[in-house]
Amino acid sequence: MKNSDSDANPLVSKIYRGQSTEVRIGERRKRLVEVGIELYGAHGFRATSVKMVCLAAGLTERYFYQSFANGEALLCETCTAIMDSMRQRAAEAMEQVDDSVSERVWVAAHTYFSALVEHPAAGRIILFEMEGVSATVDAYYAQELAKSTQLFVEWFLSRVKQNEARNLEAYVLAQGILGALYQIAKEWVRSDFKLPVDVVTLHMQVVGVAICVAFSDQ
Repeated sequence: MKNSDSDANPLVSKIYRGQSTEVRIGERRKRLVEVGIELYGAHGFRATSVKMVCLAAGLTERYFYQSFANGEALLCETCTAIMDSMRQRAAEAMEQVDDSVSERVWVAAHTYFSALVEHPAAGRIILFEMEGVSATVDAYYAQELAKSTQLFVEWFLSRVKQNEARNLEAYVLAQGILGALYQIAKEWVRSDFKLPVDVVTLHMQVVGVAICVAFSDQ
C-alpha cells in the first residue's frame, strides 16, 4: 500500500496540494508556536507536555519533532516570537513621536505595558516561564534580553550627549532600564494590572529618563 504522505516519502513530489514541503513545514511550525504561547502562557511550561501541544495544534508528534528538538526549543521560539513582536511594535510607535528621550521612553513603555494587558499569556512566558527551566533556556533568554538592551542604547541613550567625565557605560545603564521595566512589569502582572497602563508607564518613564539624564552632560 502506498504512503500518500509526501513528507515521509522522498520519492513523492515535493509539491503537494499546491504547497511545497518547506511551506507546509513552516505553516506547522507557526501553528505550534501559536499553540505554545497559548498553552505555556495559560498553564505554564512545566505543566504542558509536547503531547498536549500537538493535540491542541491538531498535529502528530512526528510533525512537532520535524520543527523542534524538544519542548524547551518550542518555549524558546515562543519567547523570540513574542519579544520580536513587542520590539517591533515599540519601534513603530516611536516613529510617530518627536526625538525627545522622554517621549520615546513613554511610547516604548506604554506600548509594552499595553501588550501585556492585551496578551497576558504572552506576558507570562517572557516574564516568568523562561526563568529557571534549564541552563540552555537561561542562555537563550539572556540573548533575547541582550537584544532588547542594545535597542535601549540605540532608542534612548544614544539620543543624549554623553558626559564622558562620569565614565558611565551606555550598555550597563540600558541594562538598568531593562531591569526596571521587567521588575515593574512582573509586579504589575502579579497584581492583576491593578494600576492603569498610563500610571505604570509614568513610573517607568521617570526611571528611564532619570538614567538618561545621569548619562548626559546636561
